[in-house]
Amino acid sequence: MAIFERKFSKKVLFDDTEPVTCHIENWQNVNGHTEFVIRVHRGPFSCQTWKIHKRYNDFLKLHQRLQESQIPLELPPKKLIGNLDPRFISERQEGLQKYLDSILMNPILVSSLPARSFIDPANYCQPFAEVALQHVSLVLRGEFGWEIGGPLPEIGWRLRKHFYTIKCKSRTKDELIGSWTDYGPDKYLDHKDMHTVFKSLQQIKHPYIDHIDLCLCTEIGGLVVRDMNKNGSLRDLLCGSKPKLSFLKKYGNPKGHKQLSIEEIALYGRQILEALKFLHDKGFPYGHLHSGNILIDNDRVKLVDIENGVLGVPSYYRPYFMQHKKICSLEAIDVYCFGHVLYEMAIGSPLHESYIPEEINECPTSLKKMLESILSHDACKNGLPTIQSLLEDPFFANVKLNITDKDKAHFKIPTTVKEHLKTVVLKIEDRLKGEQKVVRSQKRLTKVQEMMSSEEERKKQRNRMKQMKEQKSKDGSTIKRNGGTMERCDSVNSSTTASVGTATPPTALGSAVPSPPPPPPPAIGLDIPPPPSALISNGTGVAATPTKERSALLGAITNFDKSALKKVESSLKDLHT
Repeated sequence: MAIFERKFSKKVLFDDTEPVTCHIENWQNVNGHTEFVIRVHRGPFSCQTWKIHKRYNDFLKLHQRLQESQIPLELPPKKLIGNLDPRFISERQEGLQKYLDSILMNPILVSSLPARSFIDPANYCQPFAEVALQHVSLVLRGEFGWEIGGPLPEIGWRLRKHFYTIKCKSRTKDELIGSWTDYGPDKYLDHKDMHTVFKSLQQIKHPYIDHIDLCLCTEIGGLVVRDMNKNGSLRDLLCGSKPKLSFLKKYGNPKGHKQLSIEEIALYGRQILEALKFLHDKGFPYGHLHSGNILIDNDRVKLVDIENGVLGVPSYYRPYFMQHKKICSLEAIDVYCFGHVLYEMAIGSPLHESYIPEEINECPTSLKKMLESILSHDACKNGLPTIQSLLEDPFFANVKLNITDKDKAHFKIPTTVKEHLKTVVLKIEDRLKGEQKVVRSQKRLTKVQEMMSSEEERKKQRNRMKQMKEQKSKDGSTIKRNGGTMERCDSVNSSTTASVGTATPPTALGSAVPSPPPPPPPAIGLDIPPPPSALISNGTGVAATPTKERSALLGAITNFDKSALKKVESSLKDLHT
């Protein structure tokens, strides 16, 4: 490589299955309309946070695009007059927050392109379909007799996977479907090894794995062509939907949920386990089992999209098994996904939780035990059974498989590529373990924050109660002190008034003490009431009224005898000499 040559990554570095949360922080008026400021957070990493500004009309456009799913969503109604009132905007903000939460909690809606482009326009407002069509055209240009018939709607849940009808000149009567997939974050093979693996995939033969007619790859992604199954996938069979409809319309709010019989579940489950065991024995990574990747043809299972493991795309159930540290190997992932498939066949609808929250009373005991051994909280916490142990379980071991000599399995991978595939498996598992650690640390941090916040609230409450008690006790002691002060003030004032009014004579010589000076006269002419503690006695020991108090005080001042003071002064002089 040249000095100034830069090596660009040819895969998508972030995971489309990472959970997303949105919080409307506030709103602002811009050019006469209201914009809501929304903080978006993706995945367990705190750095993946950004802000978007959306008007109510943007929410309305999103709502119209999601109506195809027929899922009931409550969008706050539109208002033409008074829509700039702050109280109304606050109420609308609460309604829009609930609307966003309902979308993000639904796995069908949150994985759709309208929802993703709304909350993450920087990464999902690209022309994915146009770019994929260009790649497929370039790939098929070098293949003689193959051409694109036309694009199909978004029949799958992946945003970076596109489907087309493919025409082959040598097979004009056959209806073929091609899928183009961009490389994902778990793609670790170089272009040469990827090309070798795709050649081997085109030659794979197994009674429970769908045959691949054409398998090509570039530095951007891979194209795989198969026969079109008119009946669709297992999920189409359970939902009673048409396979060529869009993913939102098929599975958003299906009209029917069909349950399979116990015999069908045991038969299909046994066949799925046989296919998984074959892939693991060959050292080929899978990890993408779900009801949409399972075809049913004449009571025989056909697994599809087995190339997803080497393409490095995230698993459908990745947000679920990310929460359990025991599910950290590809075999454990396949077993966990197998449990979800069993649950969907038994109940008729998918499980939208990482484990079974309650006991299942809608299925036989044998199937119930099988589901609990994989999807119960204890199983996810302590470890899942292996594929071999599930095959040895009587629920699947008693199933008879109709296998002929034509159904011999064949999958040859060069030895050098097998070693590289082992490295790929280790890197996939290491990335999963690293992200699971981050998820656990985030959970612990959240718990600590909740405990600290609750403890702070408790401390604040205890401090409030303590302050209230202290205030009550302080108020009570103040009242007592004030009452005692009032009594003391009354006695002092009464004695002072009496001494002033009666002109107390001096005591014996040598112990003469001058009488205290009289209180200052009130401001005559100003209607200022005396303080309640300054009650003046009238000489009889009975408190006088305010008018009598003034007259008594004036009388005492006018009738004051100055000669008494002179006598005291003279006696003091004699004592001094």
